[in-house]
Amino acid sequence: MAVIDECQMIADRERGYAWTRAILGVCAPEIHLCAAPEAKNILLRIIQSCGDSYEVVEHQRRTPLLCMTRTMDYTTVQPGDALITFSKVGVLSVAEDLRRRGKEPAIIYGALPYATRRKQVEGFLSGQMEYVVSTDAIGMGLNLPIRRIIFMETEKFDGHERRELKPEEIQQIAGRAGRYGMYEKGYVGAVENLALIRSALETVVPPIQTAVVGFSDLVTAVDFDLLEVLEVWNRMPTVQPYVKLDITRYITVISRIREAGFQLTKQQELRAANIPFDETDDTLNQLFFRFLRTWSKEEPLQPPALPEKQTAYTLQELERYCRELDLHFSLSQAFDCDVDRDWLHAEREQVADEINQILLYNLKNNILFCAKCGAALPLHHRGRLCSSCYGHKHTYDRHRR
Repeated sequence: MAVIDECQMIADRERGYAWTRAILGVCAPEIHLCAAPEAKNILLRIIQSCGDSYEVVEHQRRTPLLCMTRTMDYTTVQPGDALITFSKVGVLSVAEDLRRRGKEPAIIYGALPYATRRKQVEGFLSGQMEYVVSTDAIGMGLNLPIRRIIFMETEKFDGHERRELKPEEIQQIAGRAGRYGMYEKGYVGAVENLALIRSALETVVPPIQTAVVGFSDLVTAVDFDLLEVLEVWNRMPTVQPYVKLDITRYITVISRIREAGFQLTKQQELRAANIPFDETDDTLNQLFFRFLRTWSKEEPLQPPALPEKQTAYTLQELERYCRELDLHFSLSQAFDCDVDRDWLHAEREQVADEINQILLYNLKNNILFCAKCGAALPLHHRGRLCSSCYGHKHTYDRHRR
């Protein structure tokens, strides 16, 4: 039996192809597709197109989910509350603010290494931390004993623009409140714009209309240049309900590989383009090409290492090192290189523990503070005032002039 969770992600333009591929291609006599209600129709359409039999089982929420009647001050949090903001800086700032008030929160955000996230979750489950501060990473894959979800903001940057949260996003996150078997009810609130949260909870999300599909590995079997094949594939019409994956990243990575002078086969180019890393990060980009250069010389890949320094490593340095270790492992797997799995596992765990120690005991040294109101600022922040105090200062100076 195979279980595929969060199947509503099938419509995500960048990641949905992975769900489509799994649903259509997993080799199992029995497959369980778990999804939000809006994905039901599209999943049935795909199953019927395959001629497979199916059974629909609809589960009802067992714990009532109630919207609070007024906005709240996040500093009045209660045990079992989860505060939701949509950036790493926001999470760290709120967490440190709570900590200075004597309230110990667990911290969860997308860039946090998995092992560190596990340690933070364990701290909350054990009662060591009574609160959670998280991004929308809490919405998938985490079942925590949360009584209230409190939205610190109702906008997020989605990689392209800053926009209001969609009803389905709010419902996904809000659904974490009211853990069955622990609480009789779950509550959802907000620091501001509570009307948007209430409206989203009452909204019936329209059915998903499309499923994102990627290209087959058979593109390497076509007797033409790989980039030409991908561009032709991108122009080909699709059959409803499918839409194509955005292949901009594949084209960018393969083009850069060629510009760097590497002579790879089409299969090798595609494997390299499939390696998951942030190609817009200069450090990771350089490391990627350094690894490729070493591999092309048939030399063993040397794992990355933290630079020696006299002072303690910062949160940013340790998180970057984790991403470098992940890139080392992924490239080694893609090109069948030897990798010391025991060392890699031990190194990841050690770094995850160091990050966890920073989150628990030394977060304030990884954040700057506004010189006027004391609010937490990111380390790369320019100036000594937060945006709010800077705006007030700007207004004051203008009137004074």
